[in-house]
Amino acid sequence: MKYPLHIVVRKKLSRLLNGILSFFNKKGTYQEYVDKNKVKNILIIRPNYRIGNLIFLTPLINELSKNIPDVKIDIIVGMQLAGKVLEPMPNVEKVIDIPRKLLLHPFKMFTHIRQTRNKMYDIALNVSGTSTSAQIVCALVKAKYKASFASDKLWANFTHIQDRGTKRYRHMGLESLEFLRFFKIDFPEQEPTLDIKLTKNETDQAGNDLRELLYANNISTDKKVIAIFRNARFDKKISDAWWSEWIDELTKLDNNFIIVDILSPDIPKKINDKVLEYSNKNLRVLGAFFKACDLYVSADTGPMHLAVASNAKVLALFNKTNIEAYGALGNNSATIDIENLSPKKVAQVSVELLSASVG
Repeated sequence: MKYPLHIVVRKKLSRLLNGILSFFNKKGTYQEYVDKNKVKNILIIRPNYRIGNLIFLTPLINELSKNIPDVKIDIIVGMQLAGKVLEPMPNVEKVIDIPRKLLLHPFKMFTHIRQTRNKMYDIALNVSGTSTSAQIVCALVKAKYKASFASDKLWANFTHIQDRGTKRYRHMGLESLEFLRFFKIDFPEQEPTLDIKLTKNETDQAGNDLRELLYANNISTDKKVIAIFRNARFDKKISDAWWSEWIDELTKLDNNFIIVDILSPDIPKKINDKVLEYSNKNLRVLGAFFKACDLYVSADTGPMHLAVASNAKVLALFNKTNIEAYGALGNNSATIDIENLSPKKVAQVSVELLSASVG
């Protein structure tokens, strides 16, 4: 994926700053493991603003909750809506959002960090690697232990460091599970997927939303419903012209489908009058809506991972990013490279997916 110049420059400046700070940091003697039986609360540090990256924390949250049943988990993120997604999960007590680009908002940063300094954590987990923002947060929070994987660009006051070695999981959504090693917790025998643990109330509300949408448009509930999301970052985005052609080809194959265009602040209007529209600021209910539909289709984007984490049937359309590392996880999902596929061919794949189990 090709990044805009301002992001490339920011990443280079961040690496330079980390290199300078790590040069002056005194390297101590690090520990490798923590006794999980003595851990009562954990702080996960991931000051990122992308919903997909925050949903990638769910496998770690779920495994920690399963293996340390009484643990309380706080999470520091960089996205305000993340709390609404992650806080209802088992064992999660609080999600604290801090401003993006911490160095540009120092007063806001310290205001938010003060919320955590009233609490002493048993261990803080830096799952953001050498991120400058993450290391600033690690240096400021109070924790008996602070853990990270080894790097020559670390400078925060970590007590526990391990060499990463060979990654067990290739998908970035499962990378956070590597932190189970600090607690000597075995990796799950069966590869997990993303899971935000939707509640019955959320699935019921989304189901009612879908029924009301169909009723308001005089559409029978026996129609199959496909939810689409047309936005994505940078060159991952698929053009509206492509989506329009895909919708036309899908209709030619079978006119028993209903397309629901998912709207957002970046996509305020539906693509055309052939589709319905839906939006919801509650991301958990939005995920439940994806699950209520027969199929969710989009490019590589945060809502795609939200759909996976909601156990929806997902077709992910990739054109730039690595499918193995970022594709739709789970047996209920499929990912295809559309770089050399026509909308007609993708429409055929969509129809086949609707009528078959995946995996």
